[in-house]
Amino acid sequence: MTEFALARPARRRRGARGDFREVARGWSLVAPLYLFVTAVIVIPEIWALYLSFTDYSVGRTPQFVGLANYRATLSAAEFWMAAWRTLLFVTIAVSFEVVIGLWLACILARLRAFRGIIIACLIAPIAMSHAVTATMWGYLLDLNVGPINFLTEMMGLGRLPWLSSEALALPTVAFIEFWAGMPHVLIMLFPVRAALSPDIYEAADLDGATALQSFWRITLPLLMPALLIAMIFRIIITMRAFGTVWILTKGGPLESSELLSIYLYKTGFSYWNFGQAAAIAWLMLLLTAVASSLYMLRLYRDAAGNTA
Repeated sequence: MTEFALARPARRRRGARGDFREVARGWSLVAPLYLFVTAVIVIPEIWALYLSFTDYSVGRTPQFVGLANYRATLSAAEFWMAAWRTLLFVTIAVSFEVVIGLWLACILARLRAFRGIIIACLIAPIAMSHAVTATMWGYLLDLNVGPINFLTEMMGLGRLPWLSSEALALPTVAFIEFWAGMPHVLIMLFPVRAALSPDIYEAADLDGATALQSFWRITLPLLMPALLIAMIFRIIITMRAFGTVWILTKGGPLESSELLSIYLYKTGFSYWNFGQAAAIAWLMLLLTAVASSLYMLRLYRDAAGNTA
């Protein structure tokens, strides 16, 4: 037996030990992340899923009831009305956020003077908490002393009950959500638009393309991946909007602004039915996952089309 043949098993043993150390080192780096996600997200969600199959309230032991909470929720007219209002709320808020955020990103990308100051002013709402945002808008829209009603009165429209009218409450809180959420869209789109080479637009100008044609044929396709991600992000956030709406209207008047998140809160903390509240939470999670998956599917198809 040669010296080379005797050395090979030793090298394999050292190689196996090296691979084991490399794998152990990798797990030591990612283990804290897995533990954090498990403790903060996975365990509470599993507990909520368990509660959704029980009849549970404060001071009582959970009693397994199967799908009764889901049947009760899906057969309740209040749930579907809250889902319809949430759909309207998300559609109004996110549509304006995307359109206005995209428009501002395109303008700011061409702007040179005072661009930093303007961007700082536009993203200022991000620094405000829900309580501050609700308090500020509550004062601005106040029926008696609100400056906005002072302006509508000067325009001959009279004083409008923005937050106490069944017809105006939902559009008003959707506008406030747009005001608070649009800066997120702007922050995600502006760097992408600013990074586009001016040579592309100069070539389009030489070919005789108008500004609108350049937007539809160049800007929008190149911004589409970032735009879809911004839309997914805002849809998820807006579907679970609670703080500002609760402080301003508490879902009223006459439940005209009661979203799914407020319906869930009332079921859990006003009627103390935590089992059904957990079922509503899981149904909201499924709705959000379906909406997000549709946009992600579109995103992957666009990416595949661009790389083909």
